[in-house]
Amino acid sequence: MAAGFTLLELLVVMVLLAVLASVALPSYRDYQRQGHRSAAIADLARCAQALERYRVAELTYANAQLASLCGTQSPRQGDAQYTLTLSGLSATDYVLLASPQGSQAGDGALRLQASGVRHWDRNNNGLFEDDEASWQF
Repeated sequence: MAAGFTLLELLVVMVLLAVLASVALPSYRDYQRQGHRSAAIADLARCAQALERYRVAELTYANAQLASLCGTQSPRQGDAQYTLTLSGLSATDYVLLASPQGSQAGDGALRLQASGVRHWDRNNNGLFEDDEASWQF
């Protein structure tokens, strides 16, 4: 008797591994996307806290600079999955926006307003619609 595996047995194992990988890889990417989105949400909240501290000290949001307060990317280190921007600055108002980048690009932007209103552009059409007024996954 010869020891070892036949070519057919090796091919069957390779096919099974390919099927498992084709099922597992999309799920893994979805978990990665959700993890990056969660990090961006946490970074938006951190930036909002920094803006509130700025307003207490300066009595306005008007001259706030995001880069010096909390950074302009999420995650703060490594490859940027989201770019953070600050707009609509006035004495009492601001809008924080997290725009997806790279592998996160199709996920839709996240927005946080000074009033606490949150939006997630789930359908990635560039508009924050009424049914997107939540960060729920």
